[in-house]
Amino acid sequence: MSKLDFSELCLVSDPTIPMLQKACDPIVLGEYLPEALPSEWGAIRNVRVQVLRHRPGKGRCTFEVTLGTTRGCYSLIGKVYAADRLDVYQAMEEIRRAGFGSEDEFAIPRPVAFLAPLRLLLYEKVPGTRCTVFLLGPNESDRALAAERCARWLARFHSIAPRLGQVFRLSDQLISLEGHWRCFADHGFPFADKAGRLFDQLKATALGLGATEMCAGHGMYTCGQVLLAEGRTVTVDWDTYKVADPSHDVARMLVYLKRMGLKHLGSVHALDGAAEVFLKTYVATGRSYVTAHLAFQKAAICLEGAKRDVVKQTRERRERAEAMLDEGLRILDQEAN
Repeated sequence: MSKLDFSELCLVSDPTIPMLQKACDPIVLGEYLPEALPSEWGAIRNVRVQVLRHRPGKGRCTFEVTLGTTRGCYSLIGKVYAADRLDVYQAMEEIRRAGFGSEDEFAIPRPVAFLAPLRLLLYEKVPGTRCTVFLLGPNESDRALAAERCARWLARFHSIAPRLGQVFRLSDQLISLEGHWRCFADHGFPFADKAGRLFDQLKATALGLGATEMCAGHGMYTCGQVLLAEGRTVTVDWDTYKVADPSHDVARMLVYLKRMGLKHLGSVHALDGAAEVFLKTYVATGRSYVTAHLAFQKAAICLEGAKRDVVKQTRERRERAEAMLDEGLRILDQEAN
């Protein structure tokens, strides 16, 4: 290579990700990439790395890799992990082959390689606009269209995607929820009583839930993971893929819309219109049975979100946590009956 760009090399560090420095080093990347890239891209001339998302202690860091080659300029997304996540690459390959290829209407990014020595996943950078841009914009028709496309993507995924990864059962979820509740109790937060009441109601509600058919699950499906391009809807971020109750992914999106409304627009109900379009579109595909578990799942995710907020120890996040607890209690009181 004739030129290397080190502009981002020293700007990120995380002792919990042992290979982070090497994975972000253009020289090191230049040694591994030639065997991983399509031959039609040509020989690499330069490599640039720009960090996109890194939260220390979370076990991963996402960055963009821009390559100048003898055939042009190409961009990839790289994600380096604390642990070996070859499984993410393999899951993306199987999902892609099942009907979510790069050129399909409902797609995922094309996985390019997993560089095991660097614990680095590489996949295509997808052109498009984050769905959040449309949902936070002032145009109601744009919001509705974005919500509809998210719902249609998810419905197709639940219908045809292969069942991969760990099975996320209701019993597993209750164990996780108990941990979230105990976070409030152990730290003595002033609204720990609300968290306790919400958890107790979730346990009681779970006893009345019937069995449901499990399917492929994204795990963290929100509008932040969906890119909209001309003729294509693409979902990214596959670290949390699993086999789960489909209502979990549906509820995740609906609660995220509440959180977005609260954070950016001042009310948990600010995006209720988009949420209604999302749910109606999903149900209209023939998956109405998910509504039987939806109140439980939404309230559960409210408790999970409140726990993430309250540990931040800022006034704004604590207020948001209490709002989410209130919303979880309201959902179980009104929607579950």
